[in-house]
Amino acid sequence: MRISKQDKELIEMAKQVAIDNADLLSKNSGVVVGCVVRAKSGKIYKGVNLKSSHSVCAEQIAIGQAFACGERDLTTIVATRLDGHDARVVSPCGLCRYVFDKFNLDFDIILEDSAKRRITKAKVDELLPYPYVRELPAKIKKLK
Repeated sequence: MRISKQDKELIEMAKQVAIDNADLLSKNSGVVVGCVVRAKSGKIYKGVNLKSSHSVCAEQIAIGQAFACGERDLTTIVATRLDGHDARVVSPCGLCRYVFDKFNLDFDIILEDSAKRRITKAKVDELLPYPYVRELPAKIKKLK
């Protein structure tokens, strides 16, 4: 999917979140990630990674903030990692992809396609085509 003008604005917001929190976050882990998620209402929710004995990703913080404010329909998410004095778009980790799937988030994810050296967008099912399911579908159970 192509990156729109609105997507570029989200990327800049996520970069600013990372830059604004660099002093605080870099003291604990050296890894600084800022994230923003846009809701269908147009509101923007922010998150930063929290590194401790139990780390939480910036994407999960931003989604949690949106949920806490009553948002249920999220449209786009992007995370950036501080790299020197600037921040670059990063792809969500496996756990974040799993969270997106488990909460049935059908939103656009702005991410880095490092193989093609470009920023692109994808849907959750494109990032996690074979999600984990606790119960096997009836069709598969019969094959056992």
